[in-house]
Amino acid sequence: MQARARLTASLTTVAIALGLMVALSYKHMESLTGNLPVATADTAQKQLQTQLTQLTQANQSAQQQLAQLTAQLTQYEQASTGSNAQLQGVQRRLSAERILAGITPVHGPGVSVVLMDGTAVGGNTEQVLTHDWDIRQLVNELFTAGAEAVSINGYRVVATSAVTCIGPVVKVNDHRLGAPFTVDAIGDPQTLQSALTIQGGILDALRSRGVSASQPNIQQDIQMPAFTGVLTASPSAVGS
Repeated sequence: MQARARLTASLTTVAIALGLMVALSYKHMESLTGNLPVATADTAQKQLQTQLTQLTQANQSAQQQLAQLTAQLTQYEQASTGSNAQLQGVQRRLSAERILAGITPVHGPGVSVVLMDGTAVGGNTEQVLTHDWDIRQLVNELFTAGAEAVSINGYRVVATSAVTCIGPVVKVNDHRLGAPFTVDAIGDPQTLQSALTIQGGILDALRSRGVSASQPNIQQDIQMPAFTGVLTASPSAVGS
């Protein structure tokens, strides 16, 4: 209500000032044209008439803006009357969206998994390495299981995060990371742990190939930073 009153007073003052300017300009036009030769008076009258028209239009525009803003404020006040619960609901949804977007630091219970390159048997080194697609599958599995936030070696992962392989290292959000890879996920610990330890699941598949994958370790309070990077779509994003 106070903001509305201040805004209304300000715009009313502007409208009154413009109105006074219009009146003074008109009187000034009359005084000038009354003391000038006919040809000069006609020119001066046209110029002042143009100024008068411009000031009149500006006055009308200010009055229209005042009416529009007043109507908007009235709508906001009516919409907010008795809607504290609704406003709190919107704020909760906004907070949840910020967490999913990764733009705010979060903390809470969850699980932690460590992936490590295995030991090659028979010279097949490629098979036991932890690849970028292994990490992406693990991250996708966590999000599918209801994880609210995920990080890899302390770097927050969002829907557009790029997880790619560059030689012997994995690149996450333009950060080069080497094994071991610690994947933290905030969410219901039991649900996340069950999703990862299911028979034939992602961790079983990695172990069967020779990759070293720890058991999902339940953590009571995982501290996770905000996403650092550009929130734009990428062809090698986590979801791909």
